[in-house]
Amino acid sequence: MATNKLFHKIKDDPHGLQNLWEKEFEAKSLWGNRIFCLTFMVGYPLTSILYYLNGNPNYRSIFQIQIACSILVALIIFLHFREKINSQNASFFSRLLLIIFHSFILARFQTLYYYDLSINLTLQLIFSIWVLGWNFRYALVSSIATILFFSLGLYIHGEDVLIRFLKEGGFFYFLGQTVFPLILQMRYNKHYREFIYSQSLQRQNKELEKQNQLAREAMQAKSDFLSMMSHEIRTPLNGIVGITHLMLQEDLRTDFQKELVGTLKFSSDHLMAVVNDVLDFNKINSDHVKLARKPFDLSLFLNNLEKTFIPRAREKGLDLIFETDPALPAHLTGDQVRLNQIITNLIHNAIKFTEKGFVKLGVREQKRDESQISIYFEISDSGIGIPLEDQSSIFEIFVQSSIEANRGNRGTGLGLAITKELLRLFGSDIKLESKQGLGSQFSFCIDFAYSDLQPVEEKPVGVKVTLPEARVLVVDDNAVNLLFATNLLKKVGLQYDKAENGCEAVERFNNNHYDLILMDLKMPVMNGFEATQIIRAQGSLIPVIALTASAFTDERDKALSSGFSEYLVKPFLPKEFYDLVFTFLKTEEQSS
Repeated sequence: MATNKLFHKIKDDPHGLQNLWEKEFEAKSLWGNRIFCLTFMVGYPLTSILYYLNGNPNYRSIFQIQIACSILVALIIFLHFREKINSQNASFFSRLLLIIFHSFILARFQTLYYYDLSINLTLQLIFSIWVLGWNFRYALVSSIATILFFSLGLYIHGEDVLIRFLKEGGFFYFLGQTVFPLILQMRYNKHYREFIYSQSLQRQNKELEKQNQLAREAMQAKSDFLSMMSHEIRTPLNGIVGITHLMLQEDLRTDFQKELVGTLKFSSDHLMAVVNDVLDFNKINSDHVKLARKPFDLSLFLNNLEKTFIPRAREKGLDLIFETDPALPAHLTGDQVRLNQIITNLIHNAIKFTEKGFVKLGVREQKRDESQISIYFEISDSGIGIPLEDQSSIFEIFVQSSIEANRGNRGTGLGLAITKELLRLFGSDIKLESKQGLGSQFSFCIDFAYSDLQPVEEKPVGVKVTLPEARVLVVDDNAVNLLFATNLLKKVGLQYDKAENGCEAVERFNNNHYDLILMDLKMPVMNGFEATQIIRAQGSLIPVIALTASAFTDERDKALSSGFSEYLVKPFLPKEFYDLVFTFLKTEEQSS
């Protein structure tokens, strides 16, 4: 039943699977069918020797008949090698010739030793079963013709001759002929099932490859889209954030103006946080984020973290508790920036959803060995808690608990999703225990390697330093970003020139001396990559800082490998800008 279904599946296949199967089966049975034809062509006339040895007086006539049969088989083989007929038809026609000619010999000449005849025919049948590759139809026709013609050829000499043949082994030979089609059909079905299985796997693999290709293209399209949107959103956002900070440094005339600018700053900071969260999640989810392995001071890290949240906790009247195991090693190796992002997200949420009571960070050792230590972090609070029905989905992207939504806490819904993804990079997972109205407890465990190196403490660079002799070239096609960057340089007494594209920047560089270049990456006429390569090709070692709205790691790597000295992502704050600029300019403090 299953075989018939498979057969109809192939036969009705609109894609030509039937033709493909026939070619496949022909290839599998090719050499077996050829061997049968060649063996029969050479071996059949040689059987006349047996008639001679048995004393049959007609052996010469039998030999001549067998030679005639072999000549016809040779013609069939010739047509096969000329690709006029396939191997199955060649062996089938050869087999029919054998049946016809041997039936004629049985009818024309009296056989003396039927026992020997039965043995010879049975051996021939076994050989046929061994080498032939036929379908059921060919085998059935062959068996019916054999039984019918051989019986007729013997019956011509009398009924007793046929009966004698059957008694002396002919019965078992005819029985073998009835089984012959079944055996070949079983072999045919076996090859058929293997073919169907192979084709099914191939089609599944092709479909999977197609789906993988679509997924890769979708991932690339998403990455390209986010890269483009990163640039298109961050570029004007840099102008909004920058101009807002410049306005705050001015003497505003009225309290209403101060309130408006303060509101603008709050909105721009919130928008910047949303954009950063979306891009952060995409980078982490797309495996574009690789954890750093740098030495850091755990105690100093936690102290700085605590100082960050003290003002906000005091503002809400909360107890901010940091409990750290004093036995923890001071120096570890890991990515403290991403660890800071994880803990900051959790403490920020804890303070946000706690109106009274406490927010607590507990840090203790879980286990250690000769090479690393496993540290357990726990952030707990006495806040509103998370309903049980929301706990399974709270770490999904853009999902907030129902209590958060009802209380009007409209965040991005990305903080916990980013936290979970970052912990995945650390090889860890986050656990949540919470009861509605009784607070929440988030915990996770991270392995850190020990460090023998002292972490380098980066001291912030003071910006109240005038360098009238230094000159900076600012290259950007966006007028608002140019205004922001040049005003920041003006406020610390730095001289500057402006260029709106890479071609203009190269021209100004060739005609003037500069101590630093601030270069946008995506510009018309000539982009920042091309301009920097031209400058570097001239042997110049001038620091070139990439100012770009793209926050992707591969873009940063590309920039640094293309000759840029450093990379600053828009939107940036004045302090970030000054810290980076004065890293590459020799200040009065450094020269003294």
